[in-house]
Amino acid sequence: MLGPSLFIQPHYDDVPLSCGGTLALLAEGGHEPRMITVFASEPVDEMVGEFAAWKHERWKVRDAEQVLAVRRQEDAEAARALGSSVRWLGLPDAIYRGERYRSDPELFGALKPEELELAAHLAEEIRQLPEWRDDMQVFVPLGIGSHVDHQLVFEAGRHLATAGVRVHAYEDCPYAIHTPAGVEARLTALGDAVGQPVIVPIAKTLQKRLDSIACYRSQVPVIFRFTSDFRQTVTDFALKTGGDAGPAERFWPVHAYGGAR
Repeated sequence: MLGPSLFIQPHYDDVPLSCGGTLALLAEGGHEPRMITVFASEPVDEMVGEFAAWKHERWKVRDAEQVLAVRRQEDAEAARALGSSVRWLGLPDAIYRGERYRSDPELFGALKPEELELAAHLAEEIRQLPEWRDDMQVFVPLGIGSHVDHQLVFEAGRHLATAGVRVHAYEDCPYAIHTPAGVEARLTALGDAVGQPVIVPIAKTLQKRLDSIACYRSQVPVIFRFTSDFRQTVTDFALKTGGDAGPAERFWPVHAYGGAR
């Protein structure tokens, strides 16, 4: 997995939460990995419906501009902690995409068919980024937990794989931590869209991953509401993932549409 790399995260915390140790390893090795946050548009008041407003309240932020400022600051701090830069794209988060997703069951349900075109558009946008190189490898979420934005970015990864790009899917955390059954459920749903998992030991950079997660001060109390010590929880999961190899992160090669490799 060495070489120039783009780590694509749907939201402002997914890469540090899920595979920050691997990104930090690549950074320490001089491979200059880059984080790309996809759903990072500037929300305007007209985009903030009842469901989005409820989400803002949970995050303890008062308006759309404050959401943007707080979350981008946290994202930039986390990227620096891992040794990376971060670029924010202009697509709106699912909660701001009109009336398509109006509740948590919809947000963590099936991807709307009309959004599959958006995945193709995103794949093309990624290849047009200033950071792009022809030998680039790309990391996308596997989609554990079924958040529609994670599913959409995974589908963009399949478009990239179909174009001949090396694509790896990372294990979405904390979904994989608090609901282990979700991993097998997602793999079953994907079938031959992914290959056998690869383990990357992260003993050298686990602390950087933990420190980067801590940068998301507005999010940690919400996303780790199932534990009183997120550092220990993430560490325990990494140790379980690696087994005899020590703390590790897990990735699945993403296959092209139509079975091409």
